[in-house]
Amino acid sequence: MIGVIVPVHGFAPYLAETLDCVLAQEGVRSGFEVVVVDDASPLPLELHPDHAPYVRLVRREACGGPAAARESGLAALGSAVSLVALCDADDAWLPGKLALQLAALEESPEAVACFGRALIVGADGRATGERWAELRPGVHVGPALTTLLYESNPIPTSSMVLRRSALEAAGGFASPVRVAEDWDLWLRLAARGGGFICVRETLVRYRRHPGGLTADVEGLARCQLELHRAHGGLVSSEVRERALAGDAAALRSAQRRGLRALVPRRDPYRR
Repeated sequence: MIGVIVPVHGFAPYLAETLDCVLAQEGVRSGFEVVVVDDASPLPLELHPDHAPYVRLVRREACGGPAAARESGLAALGSAVSLVALCDADDAWLPGKLALQLAALEESPEAVACFGRALIVGADGRATGERWAELRPGVHVGPALTTLLYESNPIPTSSMVLRRSALEAAGGFASPVRVAEDWDLWLRLAARGGGFICVRETLVRYRRHPGGLTADVEGLARCQLELHRAHGGLVSSEVRERALAGDAAALRSAQRRGLRALVPRRDPYRR
């Protein structure tokens, strides 16, 4: 059985579309568990009547960020759930997403995670033309995967499906960082030797919108530096030193340009 976790904090204008797309996946309404986690929104979240019969709403009383919200969602899933799918509250799954990933995971039982590609859209739902780095289709595993994930995070969070057993063995969603918590999880999974499947299809619409474009550039640079330090033992000294040098340069640049003061603090619920 699959469990779907959707973390939410505050006003969520795209949540209805997100849940429409999740519930439209084959078999979801009848056999899957969908959990929306309200991460201590100032105004408690209420589900639309169209969604409430098929979705469990969990509320946290203290805001802990996406990782803590997903951990609460994981705890709310029943013991029969063996696969955990992620979706952010302003992204949307494309038709057939879960069916493609279930087939891929069945073909590669040694893999612990499956992800795909994202179409980046604006607030109006139209494609922006932006492209992210894309991995080759197939199974990625071993030192090559670990190095790739250490150097960058090319995985759209809302496209990810995880084997629950591997997720829990890696420590669950709990993360020492509030931003880039997904990246930290990928590294923890890769460190345990699990393979990641990349399907060639575009699986999600990732939304850029005014409420999600704020960025604490200095804070992001510090977070990336923290991650590279914490996981530096996974890669060669050459790769580690190159990444740390890049982080230090990015941090100095942000500090010189005053980007921490000039832009609003980054919303941890947006990438």
